[in-house]
Amino acid sequence: IHLLVGGTLIGVGMVVAGSCPGTVFVQMGSGLQNSFITCLGAICGVLFYYAFLFKRLTKDEVPKSSIALRQLPELTGIKRIYLNFMFGSIFIGTAFVLEHFVPYKSDLVTPKGLHSLVGWSPVLCGIGIGSLQLFFMMLFKKSLGISTGFTVLVAQLCRMRFFKKLIPSLEPFAYGVQNSLALLFALGAIGGSFISTVSTNQFPLSEQYGAGVWSSFFGGFLLSLGARCAGGCTSGQGISGVTHLLIGSLIATAGMFGGGMLFAAGYGFITKDWLFRAL
Repeated sequence: IHLLVGGTLIGVGMVVAGSCPGTVFVQMGSGLQNSFITCLGAICGVLFYYAFLFKRLTKDEVPKSSIALRQLPELTGIKRIYLNFMFGSIFIGTAFVLEHFVPYKSDLVTPKGLHSLVGWSPVLCGIGIGSLQLFFMMLFKKSLGISTGFTVLVAQLCRMRFFKKLIPSLEPFAYGVQNSLALLFALGAIGGSFISTVSTNQFPLSEQYGAGVWSSFFGGFLLSLGARCAGGCTSGQGISGVTHLLIGSLIATAGMFGGGMLFAAGYGFITKDWLFRAL
């Protein structure tokens, strides 16, 4: 249940804030003003989760026989390599088909060179992000994930005795190499985005690309709260978990996009604001 609910919260948060947990850092690097408010909302979401929900949601250990902990090859009896190839082919094929009918370049001015290219192919960028999974596994022996960066950032408060006693469940995230890597990855996203927008003369990114103040804050709150409930975000569950063909990750990812689509459709029907300008 917590995987589906957490995923749905992330989906709603993505619509409200116009971002996902990882994109928050990218938007901050590009100078999008309200992205810092989204980050503040995400920090509050982490504090709320570990202060009020963590003990309640983790008091009962998930049985090892739970379907959420199993992998698709176990349930289907099909070899992993075949399933990986099938899923990969479907996703990449769909991306190329969509790109063919709705080319991203139709919204861009033809650049003079690579350095002035204000948008890269979504297909190639997606493949690049997915390839980071191999990089993380080979060098750091861990899966790709970025929402933990918010938790590690907030956990630094536990270096002070008051917060350590107030929210002891956050302390494990305050130290350790793995936690430092999560924070460095988030900082790297900020740095990379900054370099990209500055080199294309787009810094700071116009406010027209961001959500309103309250939408940014509330959306950020939902993003991090959902990510903690689901045990990961669009990168941790959506990329890494689905790569490993984990049933729980498939459930969480379905919740993210299904919840986001249903919320967007409901919002559009009620307000007739299909471009979400009021958010």
